[in-house]
Amino acid sequence: MYKKDFDKLLDSKIDNPPQAVFLYGECDFLINFYSKKLKDLHLAKSSLDIFNFYFEEYNAKQIKELLSEQSLFSNSSLVIVKLNKIKDSRKKAKDTEIASFLEILAKNKNNFLIIEFYDDNSSDYARSAKMISTLFNNPNFVFVRFFNPTKNEALEILRQNARSLRLKIADSLLMYLYELQNNQIGICVNELNKFTLINGEISKTNIENLSYGLYTNSIDELCESLLERGDWVKILAKIQEEGVQDIDFIRALQNYFYRLFLFFSFIKSNGRCVSSEILGYTLPKQLEEKYARYAMKLKEIHYLSIFTTLSKWRSNTINGKDKDYFSNLIKLKALIK
Repeated sequence: MYKKDFDKLLDSKIDNPPQAVFLYGECDFLINFYSKKLKDLHLAKSSLDIFNFYFEEYNAKQIKELLSEQSLFSNSSLVIVKLNKIKDSRKKAKDTEIASFLEILAKNKNNFLIIEFYDDNSSDYARSAKMISTLFNNPNFVFVRFFNPTKNEALEILRQNARSLRLKIADSLLMYLYELQNNQIGICVNELNKFTLINGEISKTNIENLSYGLYTNSIDELCESLLERGDWVKILAKIQEEGVQDIDFIRALQNYFYRLFLFFSFIKSNGRCVSSEILGYTLPKQLEEKYARYAMKLKEIHYLSIFTTLSKWRSNTINGKDKDYFSNLIKLKALIK
């Protein structure tokens, strides 16, 4: 089913959301948004114990145990699984394991499952998603495919978020922000948080002063593009147009991957993600989960190689030996394939 049909289903079953839901498609923001919406619907209905499994932390045995638990006097369980591939490091297919999760749920109506399947830009993502969706053939199980929102859909999402933040902002400026951020709805929602300290009506000048465009001096976007196999060359060209200094550029890369490593280490140690404990301050939930997703794409050996490469690049640059951005970024990309 698609977003429009899913909205109707949730409206008709607001007190009885589906027991198992598989969310996938082009738009990471909508996958995350509807997962959170489902979680809130379940919590409004009854008390739940919520368990999150982030990407490489996927553990089929533990998930089965949680879904199998009977809830007579204790809370029911809601298991949220975030995936970006259906094969683990041992090349073991997860689709058969997901089928076993659903078999358990069919016999145990007290527990619930949400699977967020993010596009990893691999050639077999669509095939994998279709394979998993065919498993959701029970009236209480639902699969939903999300496309990037149309402009009207994006405007409505931004309106809702602006209202929730009590922002006074015209629709025309919401669309200006959307275009400034290259139609990336998730980034736009995060950007709205910047305007909460402004009293009164938000102006175009406020947006221009506080919100950098997607390809304007954005080291984070460059790193994410490297991780996602995006058009990082285009982003690099825009950054270089801004006249960033060599050492500042390398330092920003080091800071980004160090931040990812902090998320990686915390999640590996604690099995959860809490930005306030990792960074000392609270990130918007969407941004927190994005960092967690990127952090868990890499392993210890990747981080070690990345930091070694960046340190060598920085040392060579200081000594005037190496100022070639392109070749060094190709090295980084090769490390994180």
